[in-house]
Amino acid sequence: SAWSTEHRVKLNEQKCKFMIFSRAKEDFMTRLTVNGMKLDNVPLMKILGVWIHEDLNWNKNTKEICRRAYSRMSMLTKLKYVGVSTKDLLDIYILFIRSVTEYCSVVFHSTLTIEQSDDIERIQKTCLKIIFDGTYVSYPAALKKARLDTLNARRECRCLKFALRCVKHPKNRRLFPINKNLGNSINKIRKREKLVVNYARTDSYFMSTIPFCQRKLNKHFMAK
Repeated sequence: SAWSTEHRVKLNEQKCKFMIFSRAKEDFMTRLTVNGMKLDNVPLMKILGVWIHEDLNWNKNTKEICRRAYSRMSMLTKLKYVGVSTKDLLDIYILFIRSVTEYCSVVFHSTLTIEQSDDIERIQKTCLKIIFDGTYVSYPAALKKARLDTLNARRECRCLKFALRCVKHPKNRRLFPINKNLGNSINKIRKREKLVVNYARTDSYFMSTIPFCQRKLNKHFMAK
């Protein structure tokens, strides 16, 4: 609010909300106000197309990804019926359906449950069944025939690409600090790690995006 006033930006208090991220064992109440108006505390919010929950689970976001993707599959069915070629159907799938499953995937990939990952993977499996129809034998065979990777593998690759871009960025590279004790560590494995991996006291932070990408980068540099 102070920043907005200083930069002559007017806030719409009715659209301002807040969310509490806490690991406290006991519930607690708090009140936040902007320009004298009390803000609503919400447990779930859509931010830039991604559904964020206060306990950082991705149930709602995964359901919305599946809902949007399945709603577009009728496009494939209709085009398949009128005789559109397999190549064109694959291009349409990549542009209009797969893109939905990969939107902001770097944010949530590392913390997806097995069930959530399977739900998203099932989208591609269903699309390939529609595209190949009678010639569909199995999901691995369809992937090979279509020259596609699994959605899980693509998300892994996107996380690595994100991290590599951050390392070259003048501001974002601070997320991936260089290991200054490279070669001086007692632990032989740590000697080869180029980047510092943030210490994680909890499993949830250990699997969160930045530590996950830090480990991916170290594996990438060690493989070179």
